[in-house]
Amino acid sequence: MSPRIAIFLASATFVLYSIYILNGTAESLYQWSKDLAPYEIRQHLGLSKRFLLQYGHVFFLIILLFLSRYIFRSDAPLRISGKITQVIGKYTSAVFLIHFPILFFLAAITHHNPNSSLDQILLLTGAIVLSILFGRFCFMLKPAFDAALLSLTKRLDLAYPKSKQTSEPIIALQLTRSHSEFLNLVKIISMGAVVLGHFSFREFTHYTLPGFDGSAPRFAVPVFFMLSGYFLMLSIDRCRTGPATLLLKKYWSLYYLILPMLALVPILDAIGYGIDPTIYWFDDYYVFERERGPLGMPIFFATVINSVLYLNEIWIYNLMGLSDMKGGIVAFSNDPYWFMCYLLSYTLLMIVWRMVSGIRRYILTALICLVIGPPVLLLAPLFFAGGLTYLLHKRLE
Repeated sequence: MSPRIAIFLASATFVLYSIYILNGTAESLYQWSKDLAPYEIRQHLGLSKRFLLQYGHVFFLIILLFLSRYIFRSDAPLRISGKITQVIGKYTSAVFLIHFPILFFLAAITHHNPNSSLDQILLLTGAIVLSILFGRFCFMLKPAFDAALLSLTKRLDLAYPKSKQTSEPIIALQLTRSHSEFLNLVKIISMGAVVLGHFSFREFTHYTLPGFDGSAPRFAVPVFFMLSGYFLMLSIDRCRTGPATLLLKKYWSLYYLILPMLALVPILDAIGYGIDPTIYWFDDYYVFERERGPLGMPIFFATVINSVLYLNEIWIYNLMGLSDMKGGIVAFSNDPYWFMCYLLSYTLLMIVWRMVSGIRRYILTALICLVIGPPVLLLAPLFFAGGLTYLLHKRLE
């Protein structure tokens, strides 16, 4: 496909996508989905309750992702890509993993006034700056985590049959520099949308931001899931060892951020809640007393262990009545952590399905689906749409 045709099709898709959003069709899908099951069932879906709305976004986004490869064919860097973009991209994960509890912490200790423009500017700026400082601290820890990962992967590699390691390797798709930088830029834009979406909570601002309703604009979550699926498929093709090694790398890759986050957030919550508990009483999402309730320390340690293993959102907790109305165990006040739990569940599924053969593939897939449950699986098409796009790109090379 020529770049001109790809640009034309992408422009037409973007126009239709804009109409889809602006005319209310997207939100209508969500409202219609409420008729598919009674509230008593829908309340257990947690973050998947808007699944039909997300599917609508994916319909357009998968076309745009597919066409992007034929638009960005050059190996030259993008004009808009530079050192600033690279620096921002470097801190994307850190900002995502910590900005939410920092927003509440700063709002509590400063007695934030959501009607004050100055307070709003200081709160948003402060949250971003502290998130970046958190990232810088974690980068100092990263070499130690990388060394530990190297030691573990060496042991797994030794256990992997040499016959499979030396078999004919799968040829991975080659990304041009411009396409890679474009996809990275899309992730940065989506991250900005996530931060602004959470900042649009009425506890933080009195402004009504177009397209924001106390959460990220609906395109942000599908974009992150799709790009994650796309790049995981690329990683699988590039992998020259066993599925256990690749899975360990994916699970471990952000521990240098996650473990410090899980140590810091309870401290921020305790201080913030002690100064202004009302800040944390938004809707029914998070009440700090729940973490310090009758179960006390067991709840604390259960939260840490489940967060480290990315098990917060499995439906077993919902069925046992151990979770709140969101459908999972909240990582203290860090609500956006649900995304990581969904993401690693899909990562596990894709690695098993692509790298495990024979009857084991079907048994492991069934067991994984049984553990994570229907609520998490409802958003799986977002992730696998990215993997499908990668396979289409590869097949059409």
